[in-house]
Amino acid sequence: MGSKTTPFRIANVRVDVGIGGYWIHDQAAVQGSGARPDGFFFDGEPSSSAFPAVRSPSIAYLISLELDDGQVAYGDCVTVANAGHAGRPNPLREHDAGKTGKALAAALKGRQFDGFRPAAAVLEALDLPPELVLPVQFGASQALLGAAALARKAPMRDVLLDEFDLEKPRTLPGFAGSCGGDWEANVDKAIVRHVDMFPQSAIQTAAECERLPEYASWIMRRIEKWGGAGYLPDLHFDFHSSLGRLLNNDEDKVIDYLAGICARTPTLQVYFEDPMHARGSEEALARMRSLREKLSSRVENCRLIADEWANGPGKVAQFAQARAAHAIQIKMPDNGSLLTTIEAVQACKQNDVLAYLGGSCNETDISARATVHVGLAFGAWRLFTKPGMGFDEGLMVLKNEMSRTVGRDAPAT
Repeated sequence: MGSKTTPFRIANVRVDVGIGGYWIHDQAAVQGSGARPDGFFFDGEPSSSAFPAVRSPSIAYLISLELDDGQVAYGDCVTVANAGHAGRPNPLREHDAGKTGKALAAALKGRQFDGFRPAAAVLEALDLPPELVLPVQFGASQALLGAAALARKAPMRDVLLDEFDLEKPRTLPGFAGSCGGDWEANVDKAIVRHVDMFPQSAIQTAAECERLPEYASWIMRRIEKWGGAGYLPDLHFDFHSSLGRLLNNDEDKVIDYLAGICARTPTLQVYFEDPMHARGSEEALARMRSLREKLSSRVENCRLIADEWANGPGKVAQFAQARAAHAIQIKMPDNGSLLTTIEAVQACKQNDVLAYLGGSCNETDISARATVHVGLAFGAWRLFTKPGMGFDEGLMVLKNEMSRTVGRDAPAT
């Protein structure tokens, strides 16, 4: 641990109920049960009792840690929008906030910690039902990192650099712009902002798969019109396994489809997230690795991103060691504690896999800011713009937090 660690003591713990940055989406109902869009919502029954509806309001638990000097550190517990799918925790419920507060108070109140790492380690033994452990570890570890930074009077990035004995990475993470459900207007915004990668469109239905090739051509035309000389972003399309469902996981058909899109965007790298459908992590890893091996000899500008079934404690390392994909989107809420996310980034870098520090539109401004500091300290390849689905707001939160933090490195004037 770095020599600049400052102890801090937690005088009080509070948990309030709030909302996430988006809505909860029952992916199984949309892809497998035939739920149909009705405006913003869906007609149809949810896939299980964990979902009050196919699309429902999200819940967040807002953690406040009051330190003995009166300062307060914050962290927010959330799930991803596509909760309860691919091994992920189910959506949070308002009535579980009370037991969350009691468990955190029992673990943290009145205790003194010598830095972030020993404090976050305590979260491994929280007395909570299994379905709450990862979301609560996620929020509580944000608050503990914030507490360590307040005690140190330094950015969260610097706490991580010191406690993990790291040098500042020479390059900054790029931004992966999530353009949400507005396939056109937000793409134009991403182009003019010169975002490194976009649109991260969610392709979840047969109609969207059919529409995607022409959409890729349209993006190329917009880049040529609005991008300016030398702007060559990466493109990113997220299938949420829908393409595999549509094509019955026929590798040749999937490769033909992906190659057709890449042929429309010959000057750009195109990243496809989770094109194959799987029912478990071992199957997902095997299908992704096989697809990568066959694609590499056929399509030069095609890349794969793993997400579904690749997240959760220890899962990222398995996919990275197998080099099942070119990049892994590290879904931070699915990994629980920030310590687990850090291990995931390290596993990617050790295995020459791109560390895409992602998350969910359903996160909050607090969790998004913590993401920036982890990404800066550990040299992530990309940062997913969050929260929300509006593009501008998520990019603003991340970009400004990065600028404030990096700006402190400049000499004082």
